[in-house]
Amino acid sequence: MRVLFQVSVLGQLRNFIPEKVNGSYRRVFTALMFGMWGALALVSKAVYAKGVSGASASQDRFASFDMGLLKQRGIDPRVAYYFRDAAKFIEGKRVVSLVVNGVRVGRVDATFGSDGELVFDDNLLFKAHIKVPGAQYVLGPSNAAEKHYDFIAAYPQTELSLRPNKDEIFLVVPQEALLWGVPNGKEYSDSGTAGLLNYDVMTMRSQFGAQNSEYTSAATEMGFNMDDWIVRSRQSYVKSGGVTNFQHLYAYAQRTFIEKKAVVQAGEISIQSPLFSGGLITGMQVLPEAALIGSSSFGALVKGVALGQSTVEVRQAGSIIYTTIVPDGAFTISDIPLINSGSDLNVTVREVSGAERYFVVPAASFRTAVAAAPGYTFSAGRIRNLGSGDVVQPRVVTGTGTWSMRESLSATSGLMVADGYQSMGWRADTSLAGNSNMSVSNVYANASKEGVKGAKTTLSVNTQFSESLSGSLSVSQQTIGYRDLSDTLLHANRYWYNSRYQSNYNALVGWSNSTLGSFNVSLSPARTFGGDISNRIILSWGKAFKHATISASLESALSGSSSKYGDGDNAVYVSVSAPLGASRGMRVYASRRGEKQRLGADYNETVNDQLSYRLSTEMAGSNGGNYSSFGLSTVPRYTSLDLGYAQGESSTNYNVRVSGGSVVHRDGVTFSPYSVQDTFGIVGVGDLSGVKISTPNGFVWTDKKGLAVVPQLSAYRENRIVVQTKSLPRRVDLQNGFQTVAAGRGSVNRMDFKIIKVQRVLVTATDVTGQPLPKGASVVDGKNNFLTTVLNKGMFFISGLESGEVLSVALPDEKHCQLKIDLPKKINDDAFYDVAPAVCTAF
Repeated sequence: MRVLFQVSVLGQLRNFIPEKVNGSYRRVFTALMFGMWGALALVSKAVYAKGVSGASASQDRFASFDMGLLKQRGIDPRVAYYFRDAAKFIEGKRVVSLVVNGVRVGRVDATFGSDGELVFDDNLLFKAHIKVPGAQYVLGPSNAAEKHYDFIAAYPQTELSLRPNKDEIFLVVPQEALLWGVPNGKEYSDSGTAGLLNYDVMTMRSQFGAQNSEYTSAATEMGFNMDDWIVRSRQSYVKSGGVTNFQHLYAYAQRTFIEKKAVVQAGEISIQSPLFSGGLITGMQVLPEAALIGSSSFGALVKGVALGQSTVEVRQAGSIIYTTIVPDGAFTISDIPLINSGSDLNVTVREVSGAERYFVVPAASFRTAVAAAPGYTFSAGRIRNLGSGDVVQPRVVTGTGTWSMRESLSATSGLMVADGYQSMGWRADTSLAGNSNMSVSNVYANASKEGVKGAKTTLSVNTQFSESLSGSLSVSQQTIGYRDLSDTLLHANRYWYNSRYQSNYNALVGWSNSTLGSFNVSLSPARTFGGDISNRIILSWGKAFKHATISASLESALSGSSSKYGDGDNAVYVSVSAPLGASRGMRVYASRRGEKQRLGADYNETVNDQLSYRLSTEMAGSNGGNYSSFGLSTVPRYTSLDLGYAQGESSTNYNVRVSGGSVVHRDGVTFSPYSVQDTFGIVGVGDLSGVKISTPNGFVWTDKKGLAVVPQLSAYRENRIVVQTKSLPRRVDLQNGFQTVAAGRGSVNRMDFKIIKVQRVLVTATDVTGQPLPKGASVVDGKNNFLTTVLNKGMFFISGLESGEVLSVALPDEKHCQLKIDLPKKINDDAFYDVAPAVCTAF
């Protein structure tokens, strides 16, 4: 009787709509009500599939229902049969939501048996990302085109919950049934062909009274992927102060061999070695695939304080490897793309006033894995020069081996031999007590052409003393006779050799407290062979309060009299920021460098995923001159654009930065707002443009062809690609809202989301005399399958109606009539449903 009460209430719900309610709102209310009604009506579809003639043979099944009351309520008695037992899905295929171990997989095609049971077939297992059971669990013929499996028998711990009222399957499986649990080299996508072009162009122009300065940089990367081969070429262009510099950085081909867990590179490459400073060579090398072994890659961290908007330029081995613009205040730049892991970074901070500051980030401070990747590296080739001078290009061969001595200790040794140069060394990586690790290395070098010998020792320690206290220390020392291979290629004089660093230290301590906030101290003392000493220190503090966050930074570069640093390089910066809602914020700040003081405020807002802006104003200098700036960052779907403008009493500054990428593939050219990496994909959403898609690298949008670039996929890891369904037209649905791919290195992955364009129609049906069809009449298709029920005033809601499909109505007096629906000729994809009249004629 409880079910009967629910049916009765829905049957009468239409009567409660006020007659004075506007017609459009009545239709929306009716559509919602029909949605609830449809959830009840659909489960009875299987009853009508047996035909009207089977009703008399099953009358005994309805003995527990009051047939008279059902007819009085306008409900076909056959509907009651499916409500006697537990909730069931209709037999056949339908699109439902799938949840696996609490994670919403999305909409999938599922098959249900005659009793509403779920059928575990290949399609469902693939969409659920769970393993296919063995041959002994195949139901029916083993050679069937579409196999069905007894999944519950294969994994008895499985819990299955069918929820027809939500169109949902809730599935819980043991972890061993999930795919991609452990990399085995067989589950990764491979192959694919596509070309690409990445670009990053920045220009800045400053005017100070009658003086002008311009700075322009451009970096491009071209290449293609084919059958897991990665081919890349990178160039850089810099124009500053009328001086132009163009450099071709590298061009190489690379492929990963999964079975060997090794990478092969050939061309203009950089020696990758856990021991030796990486020289630039034209040749080939073999090295371990860190993603398959579980080792992290090298990474550099650059920290500093900028007073005003500044350009940060990072050089390694004499080449510019990274350029960016940072706002005023403390900055941190991570994951800089290094040429090699052994050469120090030379950092230039160029402020809008034209002032420049320099500092060095020692290679010993680069982040590495706890242990070098186990395996062997081998490189052979000829040294190449990025500069314009004539430099000797000797042949070089190097090899290293890394072995895991036990779980927390690994050892590395190696040898480098070149024309007039030999080097050998060792390295040890170990995990200490607690959350600490240490790496120590020693390299000996013999520059036989110069007749000098020397050694270089590096040490790095990282530790987490407690949940609130952490620290790191890196040390690099070398003797005056030590030479890297690159040092032997220069026509250097004694002054240059004396300017080299004899010792480099970098210490960092961080401490946090819920009451006092977080404190960080970074100290970087260094000494050259010529006796110059520099001590760079950065102190920072931050504390989040209920309505604001306060931070302060102090940077000081103290040195001896012969150094280019002076007391004027000391800087203090304090800021107070407060959120003004979820997407807006305001900040006030004050700073001082030498005798220069600044006081200002800025306001920032993130309008949406594609647009953000920033406004600021400040007083600078002892005369209190005003300085205002505006910054805009936007992602107009297919590129990234940053604009900046600043105006002072006697100065003007503006900058523009455009970056992104493009991919050439079999379906044409598709643009990306982000640079495309070595492993990427193309996603298609039918022919719909402007569909928003979530990728591991951020949001992207489909173009007019319905295509978008997934600019980066983590190699040999699970990657989730999700369509933001709110960006779809209202009349469009997806069979599956997301896909997961485990991409092999260098693969080009094609992922297509199948769209379903559904025509939903609110029908107002009358008979030939113009009278509304009676409430409770059943609407059936040409095969006598039940579709829905007519409600008040001859109205009913129907979806998925195919062109030319014939519908009929089973009237309460056991008569039938055929519906002729006058469907609209034009369909609006942004409208949830259409409205159409219909006439039911006797037949």
